[in-house]
Amino acid sequence: MKVRASIGTLAVLGLVNIRMDAKPTTAYLLQYYEKGCLARCSFCPQSITNNWNKNYLSRIKWPVVELDEITPRLAEKKYLFRRACIQGVIKPWFHRELVEIARKLYETGLPVSIASNIVPRNVLIEYYKYSDSFGIGLDAASPRIHRETMRPATWESYWRFIEEAVKVYGKGNVYVHVIVGLGETPRELVETITRIYKMGARIALFAFTPVKKTKMATHKPPIMKYYRFAQIYSYLLDQGYSPKEILTWTSNEPRIKKGPWINKDLLQALKTSGCPHCNRPYYNEPPGKILYNYPDENHVRGHEEILWRQIQEIIA
Repeated sequence: MKVRASIGTLAVLGLVNIRMDAKPTTAYLLQYYEKGCLARCSFCPQSITNNWNKNYLSRIKWPVVELDEITPRLAEKKYLFRRACIQGVIKPWFHRELVEIARKLYETGLPVSIASNIVPRNVLIEYYKYSDSFGIGLDAASPRIHRETMRPATWESYWRFIEEAVKVYGKGNVYVHVIVGLGETPRELVETITRIYKMGARIALFAFTPVKKTKMATHKPPIMKYYRFAQIYSYLLDQGYSPKEILTWTSNEPRIKKGPWINKDLLQALKTSGCPHCNRPYYNEPPGKILYNYPDENHVRGHEEILWRQIQEIIA
């Protein structure tokens, strides 16, 4: 069975030789389909409607490998990772293959995360046998953006799926992927993030990354100030604060209120969000600049003064 593996995962396993400024702490695999993915998402290079190289997801290369070549190495070198993640695509009978891949990853001894498109409850229960965290690619932050970016299924069907996944996996174990900067308004973003936490799920934030030969290749990434707000707001909701406590608006621009939550711990919000031990090094930007998502504590400390000034910009 073929899968794709992120180039960083292969490097940690010793299967390729590349220079790495930060190593992935999760082993990242992606379901393989020769057509990429049957979804029509305008921003994704895996989409069947986009003509870019299917070896890429966002800006990261994902070579094709045999699953049976990867799993023995993961079992032997599981101390190099904290978790394994299998991300699904839409193809015929994708859910059956995801269960099989997750089972083989589970047998390596690593905790497993699955990220899947919408499936029935009985399939979720099968997923749950082999994984303790579950990812859902809502991606768009409003029904308008959902339509404009050609996301599969309907907006509300994703919310029903999130609700069902929380029932199966439990509160705090479902991570909803939201891409910031697809064209949503700040209010749409706030409403979506708030709704996710009210349902007992959590957030995995991504910054929109333009990729060659996709329909959104010329669309700009989000400005950093806007992304920093999304990170801080999500983080504080995750810490148990309510929107009324922490959120205010200035000329239709969301801000974080002053309060005891404004302290150096907020720097943790700027690290990669998602399933436990997910750090996705340089998924949204190349090394050597101020990052949207920081892969580890050392990189945060290296930019601490600049990052704290960025946080100050979103405080009312």
